[in-house]
Amino acid sequence: MSFKSMLKSCGFAVTVSAILGLSSLTVTGSALSAAAAPAKSAGATEENKPVRILFTNVNIFDGFSDRLAKGMSVLVEGNHIKEVGESIKAPDAYVVDGAGRTMTPGLIDMHQHVMLNPPEGTASYQTRWDGAAGGAFAQHHLVNNILLKGITTVRDIAGDPLDIAKAIDMGQLPGPRVYSSGGAISQTGGHGDWAGRNVPEDILHNHKDMSQATQNTWVVNGPDQVTEAVRMNLRRGAAFIKIMGGGGVASEFDPLEIMGLAKDEVARAVEIAADNGTYVATHAYHDDSYNRLLDLGVRSFEHGFLVTEPTVKRMAAKGQEVVWSFQCFMSVNTFGDYDAMPGFFTHEQKVKGVAVGKGARNAAKLMNKHNVFTIGGSDMFGIPFVERIKEDITCNVDAGYTPAQALKHWTGNAGIVLKWSGPKDPYPTYELGTIKKGAYADLLLWDGNPLDDIKLILDEEKLNFIMKDGLVFKNTMVEADHPYFRPARAPSTRGQYPL
Repeated sequence: MSFKSMLKSCGFAVTVSAILGLSSLTVTGSALSAAAAPAKSAGATEENKPVRILFTNVNIFDGFSDRLAKGMSVLVEGNHIKEVGESIKAPDAYVVDGAGRTMTPGLIDMHQHVMLNPPEGTASYQTRWDGAAGGAFAQHHLVNNILLKGITTVRDIAGDPLDIAKAIDMGQLPGPRVYSSGGAISQTGGHGDWAGRNVPEDILHNHKDMSQATQNTWVVNGPDQVTEAVRMNLRRGAAFIKIMGGGGVASEFDPLEIMGLAKDEVARAVEIAADNGTYVATHAYHDDSYNRLLDLGVRSFEHGFLVTEPTVKRMAAKGQEVVWSFQCFMSVNTFGDYDAMPGFFTHEQKVKGVAVGKGARNAAKLMNKHNVFTIGGSDMFGIPFVERIKEDITCNVDAGYTPAQALKHWTGNAGIVLKWSGPKDPYPTYELGTIKKGAYADLLLWDGNPLDDIKLILDEEKLNFIMKDGLVFKNTMVEADHPYFRPARAPSTRGQYPL
């Protein structure tokens, strides 16, 4: 079998330069399942066996522990972890010597807005960009600022990237796993009402402004309209539901102090989500909204930077029945400073942001003190914030968490919450956010120990290897002249992934 035919049989897409034996091999994201396959000239039966890759001499952060498990081996078979141990025998596997590097699970951003990344944020859909441009921005960032920086899964929590997610899962586009809520459910004048002040009522009522037309948000009123919006999201493949439970910063009509959806509207969303085996997440900031939503069965609580200790204690008492989602960077490093906030915010939005920033460190301190079950998410959208996503993790340490806790928020804890989607889970076969037998092969190898220095994760040169679903998306470890481990991209491309 020729080298070209062998690569094709393994699922590779190769460039002409690679076929001719030149110095670089460009591979598409959907074609890397055999990135570490041993060179075999075999029949169809052999070729159809799942690729087995044995990582040796790695120090593992498993998504939960405060310490690394040193000198370990990890056997990957196809797209999942087959075995983890000190000594694994797998004579048919391709061996990758980790040389003492730290292996962590792929990072999981639990508060991402995939479709809200035009330069001017949500408002730009009304004035400058259409849905197609929004999709183009989304795909650029999903690859360059998310997947190729080691974020192998995102929970998209307001917006409609469901068809992009489908294309990624089909191997038509590179990108991370996507768990999406579909469009956020908001009342008129709520945090999901992004239309301009002078948009006519009949357009709003018929969901014809651009943000609603693209189903990035729903502006609804009353339990019946909530029912329709929730069921439409679930019909299109949403893994969970996002509601607006109070006022917000990045929206024009809603002071922070207001409540969001009414009780009967929230109750309907929770009921339908539960009927479908999944859960409801909420945007909210203060005690009144958090306590109302706790009473009504909401499980994932975003932001909450104005809550007080009694509410935090109530959350802590529920253990892993509910989760707090901490968006550290935007609240602590950006919203606390009027001049640091996005230029497309109005004066009123910036004033709200300052109030949120003042409360964020206190909320984190209280949540940590009472050991509230916590996850992390960037909530970064719009250039240049999305390019700094991993600073949200390091910000957790600045806010008082240990490096191990910060990584746990973005790995192990996140994986637990993703599985709350039940039958709506788009990736139900294996676990996420952990390194153990029976977890997806979403793995990173770092030159150094982020438990000692969390800021190491911001140096992309220290991230030597990215595997998602058993596919290799970045490799700077194996000699470049090896036909199966040439880097997927050259350093001079500034992270541009070859499509």
